[in-house]
Amino acid sequence: MKVPKKSILFLSSVCCLFLWGCSSPDRGGTVLDMTYALDDAAIFWPTAKPFSLVKVGWGITEDGRWYASNEFTASEHGGTHADAPIHFAAAGRTIDQVPLQEWIGPAVKVDVTAQCERDRDTLLTPEDLRSWEKANGPIPDKAWFIMYTGIGTRYYPDKKAVLGTEKTGQEAIPELSFPGFSPESVEFLLKERDIRGIAIDTPSIDRGKSADFKVHQVLCAAGKLALENIANLDRLPAKGATLYVIPMLIREGTGAPARVFATFN
Repeated sequence: MKVPKKSILFLSSVCCLFLWGCSSPDRGGTVLDMTYALDDAAIFWPTAKPFSLVKVGWGITEDGRWYASNEFTASEHGGTHADAPIHFAAAGRTIDQVPLQEWIGPAVKVDVTAQCERDRDTLLTPEDLRSWEKANGPIPDKAWFIMYTGIGTRYYPDKKAVLGTEKTGQEAIPELSFPGFSPESVEFLLKERDIRGIAIDTPSIDRGKSADFKVHQVLCAAGKLALENIANLDRLPAKGATLYVIPMLIREGTGAPARVFATFN
């Protein structure tokens, strides 16, 4: 029997609400905010337009009412944000074309903080993934696979400590230094496992010294999603959490600021 598409979407929504209810604070669970606030200190790519907020009305009006309003500008790719497939794939989907249910899935965290302390330019390898599965079991279907480097937890929003440089513009690019996924690790996750996307606590899923952004190319070509600059990974368990991503709904967006949080017992 063929199930109508509307019924599938309804059931997916019900399942999401059920998972939320099972892990809500009222039931003894934890809700972990994994988002950095957007402000003047938020970390953006050195060549991108940073976040800027202008208070255009904060005070008492002539007729005695309080009124507050701001204007803001920024690149799509800065602070805690999501990448849509169109970012590095010409035929990829834009932010507004990705269904909401695709932004929700099991959270899997691989801790490579020790390696990153020894080498800021560490690459996650397929061997790291196999080691994680040996210790924790198979990566669940539709999971977000998260690389925990410790860079964000220790240093954000110190630009030099996170990016490897305080410079902006093109002159900063040769000095970028932070860990990332290897193309081989992402190909393993795409071909051998069934993931929603990948995430990291640095400004890019490609390491800072990448010249070709191969990880972005491979991931986006497969139609998968990415999260960058996510917070509080030291408090996220290695498995058992559900990740929720609520990106700003920008029509034809290549990426978007996102509110990211996880629930777990």
